[in-house]
Amino acid sequence: MKDFSQLKVFQRIAAGEQVRVMALGSSNTERFMVGTHWFDYVQIGFTHKFRRWTQDRQSVDNPALFLNAGISNHTTAELLQRFDRDVSPFSPDLLILTAGINDANPSRAVKLQQTKSNLAELRSRVEQLGGEVIFQTYYSADIEALQKTSPGWADNYALYTEAIRLVAGDMLNDNHRRWERLRKSNVRLYRLLMRDPLHINPLGNAVMGLDLMRRLKLELPDENLPWIRDGLFAQYSMDLLEEKENNEPSHPQK
Repeated sequence: MKDFSQLKVFQRIAAGEQVRVMALGSSNTERFMVGTHWFDYVQIGFTHKFRRWTQDRQSVDNPALFLNAGISNHTTAELLQRFDRDVSPFSPDLLILTAGINDANPSRAVKLQQTKSNLAELRSRVEQLGGEVIFQTYYSADIEALQKTSPGWADNYALYTEAIRLVAGDMLNDNHRRWERLRKSNVRLYRLLMRDPLHINPLGNAVMGLDLMRRLKLELPDENLPWIRDGLFAQYSMDLLEEKENNEPSHPQK
Protein backbone atom coordinates (compact mmCIF):
# COMPACT_ATOMS: atom_id res chain seq x y z
CA MET A 1 0.00 0.00 0.00
CA LYS A 2 1.50 3.32 -1.11
CA ASP A 3 2.29 5.92 1.52
CA PHE A 4 0.21 8.85 0.31
CA SER A 5 1.97 11.19 2.73
CA GLN A 6 5.02 10.99 0.44
CA LEU A 7 3.24 12.42 -2.59
CA LYS A 8 4.75 15.36 -4.45
CA VAL A 9 1.98 17.66 -3.27
CA PHE A 10 3.37 17.48 0.27
CA GLN A 11 6.92 18.07 -0.92
CA ARG A 12 5.72 21.18 -2.73
CA ILE A 13 3.98 22.49 0.38
CA ALA A 14 7.16 21.86 2.39
CA ALA A 15 9.06 23.91 -0.19
CA GLY A 16 6.72 26.84 0.42
CA GLU A 17 4.68 26.47 -2.76
CA GLN A 18 0.94 26.97 -3.19
CA VAL A 19 -0.75 23.80 -4.44
CA ARG A 20 -4.10 22.89 -5.95
CA VAL A 21 -6.05 19.81 -4.90
CA MET A 22 -9.01 18.80 -7.06
CA ALA A 23 -11.80 16.25 -6.73
CA LEU A 24 -13.11 14.91 -10.04
CA GLY A 25 -16.04 12.55 -10.42
CA SER A 26 -19.80 12.32 -10.57
CA SER A 27 -22.53 12.48 -7.89
CA ASN A 28 -20.21 11.03 -5.26
CA THR A 29 -18.07 14.13 -5.76
CA GLU A 30 -20.56 16.84 -6.65
CA ARG A 31 -22.32 18.61 -3.79
CA PHE A 32 -26.03 17.91 -4.18
CA MET A 33 -27.26 17.80 -0.58
CA VAL A 34 -26.59 19.50 2.73
CA GLY A 35 -23.93 18.36 5.18
CA THR A 36 -20.17 18.12 5.28
CA HIS A 37 -18.79 16.43 2.18
CA TRP A 38 -15.93 13.91 2.19
CA PHE A 39 -13.75 16.40 0.29
CA ASP A 40 -14.30 18.96 3.08
CA TYR A 41 -12.64 16.61 5.55
CA VAL A 42 -9.56 16.44 3.36
CA GLN A 43 -9.49 20.22 3.01
CA ILE A 44 -9.83 20.77 6.76
CA GLY A 45 -7.05 18.21 7.35
CA PHE A 46 -4.73 20.06 4.96
CA THR A 47 -5.57 23.39 6.53
CA HIS A 48 -5.06 22.15 10.07
CA LYS A 49 -1.69 20.61 9.25
CA PHE A 50 -0.18 23.09 6.81
CA ARG A 51 -1.59 26.59 7.27
CA ARG A 52 1.10 29.13 8.02
CA TRP A 53 0.54 31.93 10.51
CA THR A 54 2.54 35.12 10.76
CA GLN A 55 4.49 35.50 14.00
CA ASP A 56 1.92 37.93 15.39
CA ARG A 57 -0.88 35.54 14.29
CA GLN A 58 -2.67 38.42 12.62
CA SER A 59 -2.59 36.76 9.21
CA VAL A 60 -2.66 33.20 7.91
CA ASP A 61 -1.71 31.55 4.63
CA ASN A 62 -3.39 28.33 3.55
CA PRO A 63 -1.02 26.66 1.07
CA ALA A 64 -3.65 24.49 -0.63
CA LEU A 65 -6.53 25.59 -2.85
CA PHE A 66 -9.34 23.02 -3.10
CA LEU A 67 -11.47 22.66 -6.22
CA ASN A 68 -14.49 20.40 -6.69
CA ALA A 69 -15.18 19.36 -10.29
CA GLY A 70 -17.85 16.73 -9.72
CA ILE A 71 -20.93 16.55 -11.96
CA SER A 72 -23.63 14.00 -11.23
CA ASN A 73 -24.20 11.07 -13.56
CA HIS A 74 -21.01 11.57 -15.55
CA THR A 75 -19.19 8.62 -17.03
CA THR A 76 -15.44 8.45 -17.50
CA ALA A 77 -15.97 9.48 -21.14
CA GLU A 78 -17.77 12.63 -20.05
CA LEU A 79 -14.98 13.45 -17.60
CA LEU A 80 -12.55 13.28 -20.51
CA GLN A 81 -14.80 15.46 -22.66
CA ARG A 82 -14.75 18.28 -20.10
CA PHE A 83 -11.17 17.80 -18.93
CA ASP A 84 -9.78 20.74 -20.92
CA ARG A 85 -12.46 23.02 -19.50
CA ASP A 86 -12.63 21.89 -15.88
CA VAL A 87 -9.21 20.45 -15.05
CA SER A 88 -6.45 21.68 -17.37
CA PRO A 89 -6.77 25.40 -16.56
CA PHE A 90 -6.07 24.68 -12.88
CA SER A 91 -3.14 22.23 -13.33
CA PRO A 92 -3.93 20.36 -10.09
CA ASP A 93 -0.96 19.10 -8.10
CA LEU A 94 -3.19 16.33 -6.77
CA LEU A 95 -6.41 15.05 -8.33
CA ILE A 96 -8.67 12.68 -6.40
CA LEU A 97 -10.58 10.70 -9.01
CA THR A 98 -13.72 8.82 -8.03
CA ALA A 99 -15.20 7.56 -11.29
CA GLY A 100 -16.24 4.47 -13.22
CA ILE A 101 -19.45 3.21 -11.67
CA ASN A 102 -21.79 5.21 -13.90
CA ASP A 103 -20.03 3.35 -16.71
CA ALA A 104 -21.31 0.14 -15.12
CA ASN A 105 -24.92 1.13 -15.84
CA PRO A 106 -25.84 -0.89 -18.97
CA SER A 107 -27.94 2.00 -20.25
CA ARG A 108 -24.77 4.09 -20.63
CA ALA A 109 -23.24 1.46 -22.96
CA VAL A 110 -19.64 1.87 -21.78
CA LYS A 111 -17.68 -1.34 -22.17
CA LEU A 112 -15.38 -2.43 -19.37
CA GLN A 113 -12.22 -2.10 -21.46
CA GLN A 114 -13.22 1.43 -22.45
CA THR A 115 -13.61 2.38 -18.80
CA LYS A 116 -10.09 1.13 -18.09
CA SER A 117 -8.74 3.07 -21.06
CA ASN A 118 -10.57 6.24 -20.02
CA LEU A 119 -9.29 6.04 -16.44
CA ALA A 120 -5.74 5.55 -17.67
CA GLU A 121 -6.10 8.51 -20.04
CA LEU A 122 -7.37 10.74 -17.23
CA ARG A 123 -4.31 9.85 -15.18
CA SER A 124 -2.01 10.49 -18.14
CA ARG A 125 -3.46 13.94 -18.75
CA VAL A 126 -3.06 14.93 -15.09
CA GLU A 127 0.53 13.69 -15.08
CA GLN A 128 1.23 15.76 -18.22
CA LEU A 129 0.13 18.80 -16.17
CA GLY A 130 2.65 17.84 -13.47
CA GLY A 131 0.12 16.38 -11.03
CA GLU A 132 -0.60 13.04 -9.41
CA VAL A 133 -3.84 11.05 -9.24
CA ILE A 134 -5.34 9.18 -6.31
CA PHE A 135 -8.01 6.78 -7.57
CA GLN A 136 -10.90 5.92 -5.32
CA THR A 137 -13.27 3.02 -5.62
CA TYR A 138 -16.84 3.85 -4.73
CA TYR A 139 -18.22 2.67 -1.42
CA SER A 140 -20.19 -0.57 -1.57
CA ALA A 141 -23.64 -0.19 -3.14
CA ASP A 142 -26.75 -1.62 -1.48
CA ILE A 143 -26.70 -4.44 -4.01
CA GLU A 144 -29.93 -6.15 -2.87
CA ALA A 145 -31.88 -2.90 -3.16
CA LEU A 146 -30.19 -1.96 -6.45
CA GLN A 147 -30.96 -5.40 -7.87
CA LYS A 148 -34.68 -4.63 -7.64
CA THR A 149 -34.51 -1.46 -9.73
CA SER A 150 -31.36 -1.82 -11.87
CA PRO A 151 -30.29 -5.47 -11.96
CA GLY A 152 -27.75 -4.96 -14.75
CA TRP A 153 -26.09 -2.14 -12.84
CA ALA A 154 -25.98 -4.28 -9.72
CA ASP A 155 -24.44 -7.17 -11.66
CA ASN A 156 -21.74 -4.90 -13.12
CA TYR A 157 -20.84 -3.08 -9.91
CA ALA A 158 -18.07 -5.41 -8.76
CA LEU A 159 -16.61 -5.79 -12.28
CA TYR A 160 -16.19 -2.06 -12.81
CA THR A 161 -14.91 -1.61 -9.28
CA GLU A 162 -12.18 -4.12 -10.04
CA ALA A 163 -11.35 -2.19 -13.21
CA ILE A 164 -10.67 0.89 -11.08
CA ARG A 165 -8.35 -1.15 -8.87
CA LEU A 166 -6.43 -2.52 -11.83
CA VAL A 167 -5.82 0.89 -13.37
CA ALA A 168 -4.99 2.55 -10.04
CA GLY A 169 -2.31 0.13 -8.91
CA ASP A 170 -0.81 1.39 -5.66
CA MET A 171 -2.42 4.84 -6.09
CA LEU A 172 -5.70 3.47 -4.74
CA ASN A 173 -7.97 4.37 -1.85
CA ASP A 174 -10.23 1.31 -1.75
CA ASN A 175 -13.48 2.45 -0.15
CA HIS A 176 -15.40 -0.49 -1.59
CA ARG A 177 -13.40 -3.14 0.21
CA ARG A 178 -13.96 -1.51 3.61
CA TRP A 179 -17.63 -0.77 3.07
CA GLU A 180 -18.37 -4.21 1.65
CA ARG A 181 -17.13 -5.86 4.85
CA LEU A 182 -19.59 -3.78 6.84
CA ARG A 183 -22.46 -4.40 4.42
CA LYS A 184 -21.98 -8.14 4.61
CA SER A 185 -21.50 -8.11 8.37
CA ASN A 186 -24.39 -5.83 9.34
CA VAL A 187 -26.51 -4.44 6.52
CA ARG A 188 -28.65 -2.36 8.90
CA LEU A 189 -25.60 -0.53 10.20
CA TYR A 190 -24.30 -0.13 6.66
CA ARG A 191 -27.60 1.42 5.54
CA LEU A 192 -27.27 4.10 8.21
CA LEU A 193 -24.45 5.51 6.06
CA MET A 194 -26.48 5.52 2.84
CA ARG A 195 -28.94 8.01 1.35
CA ASP A 196 -30.13 5.49 -1.26
CA PRO A 197 -28.66 2.33 -2.83
CA LEU A 198 -26.01 4.31 -4.75
CA HIS A 199 -25.31 7.40 -2.63
CA ILE A 200 -23.95 8.09 0.83
CA ASN A 201 -25.47 10.50 3.32
CA PRO A 202 -23.56 13.04 5.49
CA LEU A 203 -22.56 10.27 7.91
CA GLY A 204 -21.22 8.19 5.02
CA ASN A 205 -19.36 11.25 3.77
CA ALA A 206 -17.74 11.54 7.19
CA VAL A 207 -16.46 7.96 7.03
CA MET A 208 -15.18 8.36 3.48
CA GLY A 209 -13.47 11.63 4.36
CA LEU A 210 -11.93 10.30 7.56
CA ASP A 211 -10.56 7.25 5.74
CA LEU A 212 -8.94 9.35 3.03
CA MET A 213 -7.52 11.73 5.64
CA ARG A 214 -5.90 8.80 7.37
CA ARG A 215 -4.30 7.61 4.13
CA LEU A 216 -2.91 11.13 3.69
CA LYS A 217 -1.79 11.25 7.34
CA LEU A 218 -3.98 14.23 8.10
CA GLU A 219 -5.94 14.75 11.30
CA LEU A 220 -8.86 16.86 12.45
CA PRO A 221 -8.45 19.21 15.40
CA ASP A 222 -9.61 17.53 18.60
CA GLU A 223 -12.30 20.15 19.13
CA ASN A 224 -14.00 18.96 15.93
CA LEU A 225 -14.27 15.32 16.97
CA PRO A 226 -17.40 15.50 19.19
CA TRP A 227 -19.40 16.77 16.20
CA ILE A 228 -18.53 13.74 14.08
CA ARG A 229 -18.60 11.03 16.73
CA ASP A 230 -21.07 8.90 14.74
CA GLY A 231 -18.71 8.93 11.79
CA LEU A 232 -15.82 7.95 14.03
CA PHE A 233 -17.81 5.02 15.44
CA ALA A 234 -18.67 3.84 11.94
CA GLN A 235 -15.04 4.12 10.87
CA TYR A 236 -13.95 2.18 13.94
CA SER A 237 -16.50 -0.55 13.13
CA MET A 238 -14.91 -0.92 9.69
CA ASP A 239 -11.48 -1.00 11.32
CA LEU A 240 -12.53 -3.85 13.60
CA LEU A 241 -13.90 -5.86 10.69
CA GLU A 242 -10.68 -5.33 8.73
CA GLU A 243 -8.59 -6.34 11.73
CA LYS A 244 -10.70 -9.47 12.19
CA GLU A 245 -10.30 -10.40 8.52
CA ASN A 246 -6.54 -9.86 8.61
CA ASN A 247 -6.15 -11.99 11.73
CA GLU A 248 -8.17 -14.94 10.45
CA PRO A 249 -5.93 -17.86 9.34
CA SER A 250 -5.77 -18.35 5.60
CA HIS A 251 -6.33 -22.10 5.94
CA PRO A 252 -8.30 -22.73 9.12
CA GLN A 253 -7.80 -26.17 10.62
CA LYS A 254 -10.71 -28.55 10.47
